[in-house]
Amino acid sequence: MNKATKGAVAAGAAAVLLLGGLGSYALWQDTETVTGGTIDSGELNFDPVAGTANWTETSVTPNADLGTDPSTFLIVPGDVLEYTTDYVVNWAGDNLRATITADFTDVAGDTDLAAALDTEVSVNGGTSLPNGSAVDLPLTTSPQTITVAVTITFDQATADLIAQNESVDLNAFTLTLDQVRPLP
Repeated sequence: MNKATKGAVAAGAAAVLLLGGLGSYALWQDTETVTGGTIDSGELNFDPVAGTANWTETSVTPNADLGTDPSTFLIVPGDVLEYTTDYVVNWAGDNLRATITADFTDVAGDTDLAAALDTEVSVNGGTSLPNGSAVDLPLTTSPQTITVAVTITFDQATADLIAQNESVDLNAFTLTLDQVRPLP
């Protein structure tokens, strides 16, 4: 086959392919709109109730009320400080579950005293769990008022001169409200 014949065959094949793309192989098609309405997202947030925050020293009887600022209290091994406050939780969602976590990882100060402080958090007087543990928050009605208690215990086994004349800044601890997915 010479070059002219090969070129004519190639041009003919290209023309057939181009003509085939012009609709000679089209299949029927139909489109319908789905009726589904709209979907809306839920919410999960919390705000402190003004005037409810309080610090108490609970290892003595009667308990010592420290008010909203425990900075004048000199803690010693065996002392237990409890921070309580109310929060209003606003929530909406069909499959919504939540937890509260107290986090002391950003608390700054002297390392010996910080290491000697054990922390726990509880909600509405329920089970206390250690720092960083997520406490289940039963969601009942929205808005919902909850009481969060954070307990700080100065380890009674702290001996010798460890953690004396030291301080930690409790303004840096946080409470976090998290959504959690229900288990399948």
